[in-house]
Amino acid sequence: MTGNYNLYFSITKEDYKKAIPSDLQGKYSRVVDGNIEVASSWEVAVEWGMFPWVRKSLNWDTSGVSNSSKYAIIKDEWSALNGELSALIGMGSGMNYPKNSVLTKAEAKNLSKSDLFTEDSIGN
Repeated sequence: MTGNYNLYFSITKEDYKKAIPSDLQGKYSRVVDGNIEVASSWEVAVEWGMFPWVRKSLNWDTSGVSNSSKYAIIKDEWSALNGELSALIGMGSGMNYPKNSVLTKAEAKNLSKSDLFTEDSIGN
């Protein structure tokens, strides 16, 4: 077991705007003018370009839709050895898929092809 895995994380917009779990904060920080800045939310980490790939659901900016029904899929490398993977799993505790779910590449691909992310099924 190597400990680091390229995985995907499906996160609701509701949690996307919230603070990153403490076990992940060091991972999503940067140095600016000699000072360490920690991303205050997943949204900020995305704005800073911390993830190699992010895809948002088609309804992401739609008004009248609850933020708990909007999703982003984030790709990154998370460690099983230092608690990063456990922190992600903990964010999804008690929730149903795809809310805050750790995904394999195949699972992320299937989700990204669903009606949440593609226009093919709109109006059908």
